[in-house]
Amino acid sequence: MTQTAKFSWRELADRLKGEPADRYDFAAYRKRMKRKKVRRLILTVLSLTVILGVLLTGIYLYRNYDMDDLAQNLTGQQADTGTVQSDGFPVLLNGEVPQDLMTLDGSLVLQTDDEVIFVSSGGSTQHTFTHRYTNPVLKAGGSRLLTYDRGGYSYRIDSSSGLHYSGRTEAALITGAISSRGSYALAVAENRYAGSVIMRSRSNEWIATWSSPEDQIVDLAFSDNGSELAVACVGFEESRIVSRVYILDVSSDAEEEKAVITFPEALPLAVDYKSDGSVHIICDTFVGVIESDLNAYTVGFSNSAYRYCFTDSETILLTTDLSAVSFTMTCIGRDGEKTDVQIKGGGNDIAVDSRGGIYLLEKTSIQRFNGDLQLLEEISVDSSIFSIAVLNNTLYLLSDSQLARLSDLEAARAAEMEG
Repeated sequence: MTQTAKFSWRELADRLKGEPADRYDFAAYRKRMKRKKVRRLILTVLSLTVILGVLLTGIYLYRNYDMDDLAQNLTGQQADTGTVQSDGFPVLLNGEVPQDLMTLDGSLVLQTDDEVIFVSSGGSTQHTFTHRYTNPVLKAGGSRLLTYDRGGYSYRIDSSSGLHYSGRTEAALITGAISSRGSYALAVAENRYAGSVIMRSRSNEWIATWSSPEDQIVDLAFSDNGSELAVACVGFEESRIVSRVYILDVSSDAEEEKAVITFPEALPLAVDYKSDGSVHIICDTFVGVIESDLNAYTVGFSNSAYRYCFTDSETILLTTDLSAVSFTMTCIGRDGEKTDVQIKGGGNDIAVDSRGGIYLLEKTSIQRFNGDLQLLEEISVDSSIFSIAVLNNTLYLLSDSQLARLSDLEAARAAEMEG
């Protein structure tokens, strides 16, 4: 009886401690340890699966989306409206550092060191976004603006109504272009190739990818209807530098090279499509003209080009000699016809109106020429103005402190003189 009582108390104590009564049964013990091992293995596999899923999701989002924009969308926060807000001219820049001015389908686009601002023809701020790009480049096409970080991975597409898409590439960006219909192309560096061009539709669907085995990609340009893409490249042929233009048919996903045009002993700078389907490629010593029937020739220019401007029908160059004493403005039409005029200063910027008038910004004046490069008038302006643009045949001036209309400045000047 005494032994039975002792066993009962031990059994009770074991149960209170959470220990099984058969703890000395080794077969049962091995089964328990095996079950624990299986549970630990399952928990470990599930934990690793969750961690791997989170990691892969993060990598995918980082590669394909702008994280700032994604965070704003997920949290419901509104995008930064920027520091420049206006409802009329002049548009005061409030401490921003302006970089450039361009036009886009009825809007002015003002680039500062960290913002891009869409301004209406009446001076109202339409859309603003802040970027963290190291080397931002802006390309206009129709009503949309492609902004990408040259040498980086991020890009975005906006219009005056807001952001349409933002993303990232897996390889470093070289250059880009956007068509009037909204399709766009991005050239990226590659390990297996000298470079590749990724083409996407207006709705961001993949169209085609074209790769260059040896030639380095310099610039891209779409035709007016977006069905063709010109890829300007630089390469070597028999130990000589050459410029090549690849004409790609991108009207379907069956991307094809329509033609490859080679210009020997030339360094390409930029390429552009004209409204008649011809292509102009600016090189270091000439402009190559590729007609719509793919016949090609060159139009030479003297000295070195330091600024250029493309229009639907012409290519305008500013050139200077090595000593920066002599300056020339050259206009090359779609048919290759060239017109030159000597200009007195360096020429800081060029703008062209819809009537073919050309505005040349000098240090303290703006010279207005007709299509034949005949000087029509010279307008005195402040030396702080460094960029100009024409929208609806109205000239706009950008200085360090404001964006203004020339007509307003002239009216204010006339009022001061009368007073």
